[in-house]
Amino acid sequence: MSKTKILEDGTEIRKPSLVQTVGAMIAGMLAVKLASYIVTTGWRLATKEEPPQADSNVPPGKKAAWIALIGAATGAARQTARDVVLPYPKNPA
Repeated sequence: MSKTKILEDGTEIRKPSLVQTVGAMIAGMLAVKLASYIVTTGWRLATKEEPPQADSNVPPGKKAAWIALIGAATGAARQTARDVVLPYPKNPA
């Protein structure tokens, strides 16, 4: 199998190597861990209380805000780390 793909316009796209794929996976996990630590610390500093847990008795709005905040932060961190290790081609298909 070839490690490159030639598009119709002649652009060559190289497939990521196994090392790059594993590196992206590890970088993503580390980025999620770091982002969740930073967001949790920021929540504690801003609200002076612990982040709501799934089984805690807190208002639904507070729980929804926490889920949205942690989900967006960890998702963005994971994708950013992946893009650093596996950059997009200059001319995507």
